[in-house]
Amino acid sequence: MQRKNGFTLVELLVVIGIIVVLIGILVPGVGMVRRSGFAAKSQSNLRQWGTGTVMWANANKECLPWEGLKDANSMPVNLTQRAYWANAIPPMVDQPPYSQINEDAYVAQQNVPFGGEGESIFVDPGAQPESASPWGYGAPGPDQVQRQFYFNYVPNSQMNNTLLANSGDPQFSPNRLMRMVQIPRSDATVMMVEMRANPKELPTTDEHFGRDLKRHRSDWKRFAARHFDGGHIAFVDGHVGWVLNSEATTNSVGSRDPSTPQGDWNTRKLVWDPLGPALDEN
Repeated sequence: MQRKNGFTLVELLVVIGIIVVLIGILVPGVGMVRRSGFAAKSQSNLRQWGTGTVMWANANKECLPWEGLKDANSMPVNLTQRAYWANAIPPMVDQPPYSQINEDAYVAQQNVPFGGEGESIFVDPGAQPESASPWGYGAPGPDQVQRQFYFNYVPNSQMNNTLLANSGDPQFSPNRLMRMVQIPRSDATVMMVEMRANPKELPTTDEHFGRDLKRHRSDWKRFAARHFDGGHIAFVDGHVGWVLNSEATTNSVGSRDPSTPQGDWNTRKLVWDPLGPALDEN
């Protein structure tokens, strides 16, 4: 008797079952590798920012770069300033100043680096922007593209609050810059942070879920949560560390509530204002 070669229905079902199980094991693993790669690249970007900031300070009497005027519509003023952080730091690590990136994109009527595109140190490859295009301002050009800016890494906006208040200078003044020698805890003082790119990095019930993310500087309130529920921080001494979002947004009395009476977000691990209490602002 001749025996026909082939698989029985049961054997086929067993093979299919094995393939399904293997896919179930491999797909999450691939996703984890991808997420880890994004986190590593983002940490590398922020390390360049930390290195560049320290280099700029060493060349400028230990002064840290200027954070810029708060209002996004003030970007034209910010970009004319050599000491503005987005102009000052990139050339220290062989990158163009943002004024050049901004102008080149406008002349070509193209978007500035956005949403993880390319190798720009201004964007995180793991970020998923909440808007469909970079943040625009001013009159549109011939192809209806405005001047734009978009950042995933920004300076700590609380850094010089007490310095400016004690000196009588207006808030966000470029006339008085923080000097590194004025910072007593350089290993814990926040210099630059990863900022959230999308509100959905946080649950809708989070105290900071609804914050406006169109910013070029920030503190804990807009801190990232896209890399394993946290983000990266560059400290004044130049090192970079990963911090859980809930930890970065908890104040010195263990509360995450922005309305905490006399709440101070300076803690043993994270110092936002090195010369005074770090208080909640809009």
